[in-house]
Amino acid sequence: MFRGIVCLAAFLAGAVPMPLRAQPVRAENVVGLLSAQSCAVRTSALVAAATPTPAPTASPSAGPTVAPAPLTPGQIYTTPFPRSSPVTPPPVPTPTPAAKASAGPVYIVHPSGTPSIVPAGSPTPSASPNPIAAPTLQPGYGAIIADKIVGNMLKPNAPGDAIGNVNIFYQDEILVGDKAHWDGIRTITISGNPYIINNTKTSTYHAEVIKFDALTQQAELINGHGESSQGVERGLVYFSAKDLKSDEHGVAHGDYANVTTCERPRAGYHLTGRTLDVYPGDRMVISKAVLWLGAAAVFYLPKVIIPLRRVEDERQRPSFFPEIGYNSTQGFYIKAKPGFGRDQFYYGYYRVEYYSRTGWALGYTAFLAAKSGKRQSSIDYYLVRDRRVQKPNYNINASDIENFSQTLKGRFGFQYVSNFGPLVNLPPNQSINAAVTHTGLNSSQGYSFARSAIQGQSSTDNYGFTDTRIYGAAVTNSFNFSLTRAQTLNNISNSSAATVNDVFHWANRAADYTLTFDKEFTKTPSRLVKEPELQVRPRAFLPRFIFPLSTQLTIGNYNEPQTPLSTSRADLFVTMGPALYRFLGSDFSATVNVHQFAYGTGDMKASVAQNMTLSTPIGNHIVNSITYAETNYNGPPSLPFSQLDLQSSFNYKNAADVLRFFNGDYYNFALNFGTSFNRRAQPVQYQLTMRPSRRSYVALGGAFTPGSGQGFYTTNVQFSTPFGRGSTLQFIGDIDWKNKARIINKSIWYSHIVGDCYVIQVQYNQAARQVNVTLSLLAFPSRAASFGLNTSGSIIPTSLNF
Repeated sequence: MFRGIVCLAAFLAGAVPMPLRAQPVRAENVVGLLSAQSCAVRTSALVAAATPTPAPTASPSAGPTVAPAPLTPGQIYTTPFPRSSPVTPPPVPTPTPAAKASAGPVYIVHPSGTPSIVPAGSPTPSASPNPIAAPTLQPGYGAIIADKIVGNMLKPNAPGDAIGNVNIFYQDEILVGDKAHWDGIRTITISGNPYIINNTKTSTYHAEVIKFDALTQQAELINGHGESSQGVERGLVYFSAKDLKSDEHGVAHGDYANVTTCERPRAGYHLTGRTLDVYPGDRMVISKAVLWLGAAAVFYLPKVIIPLRRVEDERQRPSFFPEIGYNSTQGFYIKAKPGFGRDQFYYGYYRVEYYSRTGWALGYTAFLAAKSGKRQSSIDYYLVRDRRVQKPNYNINASDIENFSQTLKGRFGFQYVSNFGPLVNLPPNQSINAAVTHTGLNSSQGYSFARSAIQGQSSTDNYGFTDTRIYGAAVTNSFNFSLTRAQTLNNISNSSAATVNDVFHWANRAADYTLTFDKEFTKTPSRLVKEPELQVRPRAFLPRFIFPLSTQLTIGNYNEPQTPLSTSRADLFVTMGPALYRFLGSDFSATVNVHQFAYGTGDMKASVAQNMTLSTPIGNHIVNSITYAETNYNGPPSLPFSQLDLQSSFNYKNAADVLRFFNGDYYNFALNFGTSFNRRAQPVQYQLTMRPSRRSYVALGGAFTPGSGQGFYTTNVQFSTPFGRGSTLQFIGDIDWKNKARIINKSIWYSHIVGDCYVIQVQYNQAARQVNVTLSLLAFPSRAASFGLNTSGSIIPTSLNF
């Protein structure tokens, strides 16, 4: 039964509530102050039966039954409070209990005209009272607040009315209306534009009349309808049903459903169905659904699932609205992903696709999990029937994660691919992988197997083992072993290779030490062998030096089978800087890197690289930056090893000057002058970006090459601009100055919102000779390609396909 009521001292004009009890009141029934002017206390049922004779119950009584004293405003009782999971279907209604000692409903009265506290973002019907701020209630507590009470409240089981700004708080919901009638037994009837809103203000149920059962915590909505912003990125999901019923967590069920995300369904689309189930924050399920475009029924699905939660991986999101579009390769197409599933442990969607030029495709994607948390699995099956090939192709991708225990876990997977894309003629391939990992307090071991095969051509098997051990806070060791076997058709050629890698790490206050052993065992070796290699990284090298200084020493013995050569090697790497200085308003930084190599063969070589930058602001809208880079090499470039310590055979240096004019994000113009000191004129690069308005963007970029017959070649142009109400036009292309300033490589995007419901997107790509058209829902823009402004690259998405 509904137990619990919140009292607001200001509304009671200083009255102090004192508990009357149908059973002994204990000290823990008092919660404490909610604010400086309010308190919350566990209270009696709003309802109870008519006679004082107690009925037998399944649970032991907390104490002897005591007949209640006459009820006055502010009096308090305690009774059990039913609970249920927010993700389960509505609970089975509890039968009306036998008569118990009872009293009528307890109301809290606040004076008429007291301003209500409106929850932020909550819908407020014009003729309905505003919901006040939800009090802080512990589990099992509730409250009812109104302007005034009409009726004889001094007699047990007497009916009564709460009038004016009625707010009923229970569990996760708030029931609001102009008037509430208590029948004296178990039902509260709320009228006057009533609605139910959840505590997060993201879901609302409206009705002509709401009947609230105080015993089962269920609300019955006459001609109920509602809206939710959960899981919707733009707009709302609107729904209605006949005989809509909601429990204390907002889980609702109704018949003859009607669902849409359009504010004007007649101008857009809507879904009708036999039944409707709403699980706030999870999903909305419609059975025997029919999709209507305006007044025309165009699609039927046995079940439609609309997610009311954000899905990070878009592959896991079903679509209750088919994707309709056109592209030059596949023609007109329609794609549907109807969802299915009972709960979070089994759900997914089917894929139904039709292309006017190529054929059709069917798919099945499911996600499964054990309630114990020991297993998570997924399977993805996709069948393609392309008219341009002789037989259908299909892809399968399955994975499974097993938690055998807290320390033992496994991962398994299978993949088969025969369809690589339109007109791609490649043999099918398949792969199998398995891995088991044991993780202890100071060690972990892993075992793995992987097999990949190209049908009728070749196959590769790989076996792996890893062992990681922690010997203390500063000592760790990691060992890896891998065995690979490869073979071709009919065993024409076979090869096997085993690799052993061991990394030992030790750290102390002076330095970090890493000892690496890496070797390959095969008839045809191809990788460099370390037998072994030691790296020493001092933690503080000349700490009192005038600028930062760090170093690393690497020594070891190396074997290169291709040369063939086996010798020792030492590498000293020193980094000086960055050195930072500020003078006369300018910032200067410099860094020098030095490599010195020595080999057991007697060879030596070195490299020195230096980088310097000087940045000078000129006023508030100009910055000039000069950079200089130089690298010098000494010694044989590719000796003694052919794949280790390779260097260039010549030195080089270059400098650049970037002059930038800007004013916030209104405009930015940059000129880049560079030279390689080779007595050749270098191109001058230019880049202009402007934002003429908040919704528009323009970018121009290119280069000018000095010299006879040179000049401007191409200029890249990008812009995005509003193109009418709800429309956006975006363009990218190149101006070819050497060909009568023709615009080449054009790509045009156009987006238009229809009736605050659909988004039509059109793409034309001149280089690919392709046109794409897509119709998607405004409420789920992440399911369609988005129009992003990216000043570092193209503002045009590369594809409109999902």
